[in-house]
Amino acid sequence: MAMKIDRRAFLKTSAAMAVAVSMTGLLGGCSDGDGSTKFGRFQATVGALREKDNAMVGGVAAEWKGDIMVKVRIKDCSEDKKPEPVYASSHFYLNINGTSIENYAVGDLLEKDGKIPLTKGQLKEDWMHFTLNADQKDLYDAIAAKNAKVIFTIEGGGKREIYELDYNAPEGYTFVKQTV
Repeated sequence: MAMKIDRRAFLKTSAAMAVAVSMTGLLGGCSDGDGSTKFGRFQATVGALREKDNAMVGGVAAEWKGDIMVKVRIKDCSEDKKPEPVYASSHFYLNINGTSIENYAVGDLLEKDGKIPLTKGQLKEDWMHFTLNADQKDLYDAIAAKNAKVIFTIEGGGKREIYELDYNAPEGYTFVKQTV
């Protein structure tokens, strides 16, 4: 037996269904289910750490320089057709034994001026480079000796997350989110 429905009831039901279907996009939001947190117009999380130095270049001693690389996963959540880049110095902070490391280096994730360009909805995962100079060699050595306290902080959109380096993680040097 067919059910009769008048035009008014059909329009009401159709409108309700359209609203319900359009709202489902808000439920998932920007989440990828990878443990990332939304920081306003982007979501991010932190993974591993690597270090390297230039103690000997081609068998010749050079002025010492060390690189600390942090694996960062970042995704645009702005919904803008052409999102503004995310500037590392405004959102990502590295601290070693109480010393703030502010030398962001171009390479992998970061482009000129320390920016991370993202297109609408784009996900990037790559290394964020920090450079240590000769005056900071003791910090580099402390990481190599596995006795430095290394903190990586992400801030944005009124949120702040702190990650501490775990030297003993099965995957190698890995950042672990600290609960407050």
